[in-house]
Amino acid sequence: MEVDRAAYDHPPKLGIRCLAFQTSTDEQRHDIHYRDRNMLDMVQEVGPDAATAIVEAYKAGKLPMLKVSLRPSAVPEAEAYLSEAPRHRQTIAERQRLKRALSDPSVLTESDLENYRLLDSVFFALKGKGEGTLVLAGITVTKSLAGYSSNSGKTTGWRVSFSWTGSDGRGRLIERVPPEASNRRNDPERNWGLYE
Repeated sequence: MEVDRAAYDHPPKLGIRCLAFQTSTDEQRHDIHYRDRNMLDMVQEVGPDAATAIVEAYKAGKLPMLKVSLRPSAVPEAEAYLSEAPRHRQTIAERQRLKRALSDPSVLTESDLENYRLLDSVFFALKGKGEGTLVLAGITVTKSLAGYSSNSGKTTGWRVSFSWTGSDGRGRLIERVPPEASNRRNDPERNWGLYE
């Protein structure tokens, strides 16, 4: 269950504060965390344990309501979320494992290497900017860069490639190609952007 903080008129941490006072276990209190996909990600993720506590507090009338006269009603979406608790726990655990990989790459598996964004984040966290080589999931992965000038020559877009040989012996390559790569300045058939 995801909660967008911007969607509420009240302070963003009100739900967390209410939950902290209403629940009795640390597990429930720590089951709310920020998703943190990027620095602008403002979504809080409510795990099944915290969701159970929130639904119980809501049904018991212990959560603040915008109108005092309102009474708790049925919450079918929350109940549906809770019915799939094992799947949600697994999803949250997987996200946390991938987040840990930024500081501890030993948690990575070979199938994780197919995730461009993850590889880029791991290399940036462990090697910084630029090219490099890391052993991930027991496999040597190489990061390569190639710069492409814009037509004006004022900016550069970078092709970022990750290559490795899988455990099956097949070579793998995933990359992000910048739009500048197809500019006339980078095309020999168009005379590298020069006038003829």
